[in-house]
Amino acid sequence: MHRIIVGVTSATLLFCTFGLAGGQDQNGDKDSSHPTFKVLNGSRANPRITLTELLDSYEKAVGGKDAIQKIRTVVAYGERRAQTKRGEPRFGSSVEYFKFPDKVKNVLTIPSGSKDVTVYDGETVWHDGPNEGIQQKFPEMNVFAVQELNLFSLLHVRAAFPQMMLVGSSKVEDRDVYVVDAPFGSLGLYRHLFFDAETRLLIGSIVVQLAAGQTLISEHFYSDFRVVNGVKFPFAVRAFEYNSQSSLEIRVTRIECNIPLRDDFFSVNSTTAEKSGG
Repeated sequence: MHRIIVGVTSATLLFCTFGLAGGQDQNGDKDSSHPTFKVLNGSRANPRITLTELLDSYEKAVGGKDAIQKIRTVVAYGERRAQTKRGEPRFGSSVEYFKFPDKVKNVLTIPSGSKDVTVYDGETVWHDGPNEGIQQKFPEMNVFAVQELNLFSLLHVRAAFPQMMLVGSSKVEDRDVYVVDAPFGSLGLYRHLFFDAETRLLIGSIVVQLAAGQTLISEHFYSDFRVVNGVKFPFAVRAFEYNSQSSLEIRVTRIECNIPLRDDFFSVNSTTAEKSGG
């Protein structure tokens, strides 16, 4: 499979170089403690852009604010390939359901027919695996689930990441990108978002989590953008987690928008119904 070009050394370098905060705040004003827009790796991205201008151009590139606001639910069908450092590749098909603003359900079916269901009802993450039954995840997963599992965070970046700061530019996968910090310091969660300087699309991120005396680093990259209901969605997603040396590739085969989904479709009881085919 294709390895992510950024690499752990580059990921750590970006994290350490840009730091956990700095650059320009949400209104495009200079942060007095970090007044310099940092340029790495010969990036040719415009250093005079403000965060507001960047986010405005991103929303326009995705399809425009009006088109984004019309998307209330998304159902994404896909094929997954997971790989650990020592294990064999694992394959499965997935259906992900999203309801604005914060409800998520992920149903993964493996070749044997077993199902793995994860739901976030807006407050709590529930998981129902093939063997362990229904389990409530620890509280820190609640915010993490909204950010990592919710496809809407790629569209509604201002709401999903309220503490964004434009810190500089660099190169990622041979593309000039703007680097935006989006921290959740209360959870020890820090993130760099990568906006393509040419297309202005959000093409990736590095997530750094400081927990239990260790630093967890993962990368996520988005590509193969296609228009559905007037909005661009990534049909290819790659992720790599450095501590476990595990990777995940998702190839989306179909996306449907604005399918009616009741709130109780995302309840804890829905996990059992999903696994039983109800």
